[in-house]
Amino acid sequence: MGQFMQEGPTKLLRPLLLLSYSAMYIPITIYHLITSFDLGPFTNFSTFKDHWFAHFWTFFGPRSREAASATVTPLISNAATGICLDIGPGSGQWLSLFAKASNPSITKIYGVEPNVGLHKELRANAIKAGLGDVYEVLGVGAQDLAKVGLEKGSVDTIITVQVLCSVPKPEEIIKSLYPYLKPGGKWLIFEHVKTHYREDFVAWWQRTVNIVWPTFFNGCDICRPTDEWLLQAGEWEEVSLKFGSDEGKYDTVPHAIGTLTKKR
Repeated sequence: MGQFMQEGPTKLLRPLLLLSYSAMYIPITIYHLITSFDLGPFTNFSTFKDHWFAHFWTFFGPRSREAASATVTPLISNAATGICLDIGPGSGQWLSLFAKASNPSITKIYGVEPNVGLHKELRANAIKAGLGDVYEVLGVGAQDLAKVGLEKGSVDTIITVQVLCSVPKPEEIIKSLYPYLKPGGKWLIFEHVKTHYREDFVAWWQRTVNIVWPTFFNGCDICRPTDEWLLQAGEWEEVSLKFGSDEGKYDTVPHAIGTLTKKR
């Protein structure tokens, strides 16, 4: 079926396949909660969703990383330099790409992760990637960096990989991060974005799918014009953004990929 949806209008069916994968983990989550006598999440849908997504992501996360690896690897390897802000790294699934062998000029990485439940695994993965001496976890939101003493104009590289689609108030966060970049600093992005084919059927289909998509994918909103918000965040010396190499007018969950360089 995956091969069947590689090209043409049949690609419009792909989000339904992904939604079905997530839905499969609803009964699995119910079973695990009941058999572990953990009935609390049944009284709070938000808590239940957290358990549901955790079970689903155990299966889907590695597959998602594998699918994105061909794009994310060249984006980050040999591109991240100096002092870096790694926004929303989660448990650190991409940290191996920051390894000194690929990015020898990195001097410091701040992993901005507000979910403290992920910090232990994030630190462990930083050590596993050989970054234990340069990777520091900041347990705040991206909009609260001033609270931990980070100075504006001090960052060489900002990295956001599939995080701006799910954070609250993304436009405000993007504007708040821009001042932290040094002149000439780079923002590396790989993000879900609103389709650019605004007059085609896919635009309506994307909005329709997005009615349920955030519930099934932990708050991910596929209709955010994140690339446009980035362009409007401040002055850029150079912009190199594109859709995925195999993405077009039949892709319901397209990505913006590339680099923005702050004006010197």
